Amino acid sequence: MKIKTTQAFIILVSSLILLSFAQKVRNYQTECISNDIDGYITIKIWDTKKGAKYKPEQARKDAIHAILFSGISGGNGCTTQPPILNKTEEQENFKTIEKSFFAKKGKWSMFTRSSATETTLPANLGIKNWKVYQVSISKNELRKYLEEQKIIKSLTNGF
Repeated sequence: MKIKTTQAFIILVSSLILLSFAQKVRNYQTECISNDIDGYITIKIWDTKKGAKYKPEQARKDAIHAILFSGISGGNGCTTQPPILNKTEEQENFKTIEKSFFAKKGKWSMFTRSSATETTLPANLGIKNWKVYQVSISKNELRKYLEEQKIIKSLTNGF
């Protein structure tokens, strides 16, 4: 009996350790709506796992995350937007501020203009019960902030 308890404890501890190292899986999808002259990019965003339970605040955070780490593919008259943090060094630098940046009262909210619920669903969603948001992100201001925080180098800086 004692061996089974010990084995169960070891399995539990091992599982917890593995889960602590696992990265947070993001299930959002994006679709570009427009690239504005004033430095904003407007996208549709939805979560494939949360569906109708997807919240506006999470949509805004996910939109910032997409701009930072994955970029936005082109289409609908939009040009492809590569991720701002496109180098491993930049991503590592961002990790030092990520928790405070995305906190409840973090700086992330300064870079989004809206998160209105979108009435027209992307074609690939079909008739499912989804919450799709339209979010505008100030890519230029976000870039400037990251430069000030020494996360990325200025575009005007030499190579």
